[in-house]
Amino acid sequence: MHIFHSSRNALVVLAVALQRSHAFTPALFVRRQQSSHLNAVTPVGPFCPFRSSSSIELEPKMEAINAAGPEFAKEMTKIQLDMSIGEMPDPERLNRVADGLEQAVDQWENLVARLRLSSDFQTREYAKLTQAHLQSHGMTVDGIASMIRWQAGCMRAMANNTPPPMPPAHMNLEQLMNDNQQREKPSITAMAAAEAITATPFSKNSPAFDAPNVKQEHDTLCRDHSNLIEFGAKYDSFDPLGKLYYLDEIEKIEDRWDVFFTRFKLMGQLDAAYLQQCDRFLASMGMTEEEYRKLLKQSHALMREEAEAERNLYVA
Repeated sequence: MHIFHSSRNALVVLAVALQRSHAFTPALFVRRQQSSHLNAVTPVGPFCPFRSSSSIELEPKMEAINAAGPEFAKEMTKIQLDMSIGEMPDPERLNRVADGLEQAVDQWENLVARLRLSSDFQTREYAKLTQAHLQSHGMTVDGIASMIRWQAGCMRAMANNTPPPMPPAHMNLEQLMNDNQQREKPSITAMAAAEAITATPFSKNSPAFDAPNVKQEHDTLCRDHSNLIEFGAKYDSFDPLGKLYYLDEIEKIEDRWDVFFTRFKLMGQLDAAYLQQCDRFLASMGMTEEEYRKLLKQSHALMREEAEAERNLYVA
């Protein structure tokens, strides 16, 4: 293709790469401007305050992806500034950022693989949430990884004054260059940080807990949910019917939280810190509260499909 043999067009290709980096790579995602209305999502899925040991073990890997964010963002901003005024970016900076891109995608692929292969329900649920989120944008983990590696190749080509590499076969370059007006795409950082919900929905000092029956209902719900998460550590060892039963139980817990949560929401007794964390989470993922709930249901549907497929193998 002739486009890859022109220095000026190479700048355009790199600009597209930077645009995609802005959407997909650590620290370069754009949070939606938060409205004055704070979202309130029930404590299920990534919002669950009860954490399995497997999900806790993976937290350092998620934090490692986020840690490089500020410096990476600064480097990318300088490259974009040079591009905006028609100057060639510094070759050393281009190579440095290319290294960062490849390291980030390697870490992300490793993290997603560990989530997928975990025997624990909660970590698998997060893997399916990521898969469903990407699918809603017409993307896959492999597709993002190959695109980011192409971006790194474009930067190195620019640094070395050589033709850029061919884009991945699945990528329509012309469509990509006209994609500015579409809604924000998922980012590695946003998805890696999505589990960082540390506050609880209800303050222990809430007047609502003065009623003994409310406190008992809350304590019972917390105990049942915590026990279910702990039991899910062996999810992979369940037979297909066991997995389907477990998903049913998870959704029953979600229904119970909906009822309990609505009561506190109507009374204005939800914890402010929890509301703020919910809002930041949803903003980073580019979703509304309703979209998130649909996404979680889709994630569970994917897990049901896997269990049904496994069940069919048993029947066959």
